[in-house]
Amino acid sequence: MNLRLHVFFGQLLWLITFLSGKNLQSVPGYGRNLIIKALPAIEDYQSNVYEVFMEPYLYELGNPYPITGDRSEKQIDLAVAHSTGLQAIVHLEADQESGVEGELVFTQIIPNGPVTIQGNITGLPAGLHGIHVHQTGDIKGNCQNIGPHFIAYYGRHGGPRDQIRHVGDLGNIKAEDGTLEVKIIDHIISLTGPRSVVGRSIAITKSEDDYGRAGTEDSALTGTSGPAIACGVIGYLN
Repeated sequence: MNLRLHVFFGQLLWLITFLSGKNLQSVPGYGRNLIIKALPAIEDYQSNVYEVFMEPYLYELGNPYPITGDRSEKQIDLAVAHSTGLQAIVHLEADQESGVEGELVFTQIIPNGPVTIQGNITGLPAGLHGIHVHQTGDIKGNCQNIGPHFIAYYGRHGGPRDQIRHVGDLGNIKAEDGTLEVKIIDHIISLTGPRSVVGRSIAITKSEDDYGRAGTEDSALTGTSGPAIACGVIGYLN
């Protein structure tokens, strides 16, 4: 662990030294912040994980991309950025004849901050249904090609509040009669960086997610939540 920290800070010091000898105008990404995120170690499971990525460009909705001037002029200060931050959207399509449809909007005010998922879903049978982000965005063939849950660093299925979980494990939603209003706040998924869900798919399952508690192989992979009854591709919202 100490060796990893020494290597990490050594590389960071090298980057600072390198940049100090250059004109920042010539450095790709100038005007954006370098974000470093540390994910804590999980005893007997994984060591610390570090994510380093460039803060995305943020634009006021409706304004064209600035093609002149310095790179710094293309970055909107977070303090004055559009109140919606980064957004993505998914249109849920029914698998075969399930009749389940809906639209969910993902909002991330601060890069690498929590993501809020809000929207409406119709046609769900009463009860609990799992909701997960899957590895791929291929929704052809009635949600059969969307792959496993989006794993990233964690290889075991769990609940949204579990320390060990797939990145895509968002838990359950509870349907009653009529339209289901969804509001989920998750601190693991992101709209940027290594944990970005953009371009991947989200799926609603037929059954309740048991959060990997059943002790079976299927439970450890999918929460025994059954097949997808609706899915859609997550894309950035302009």
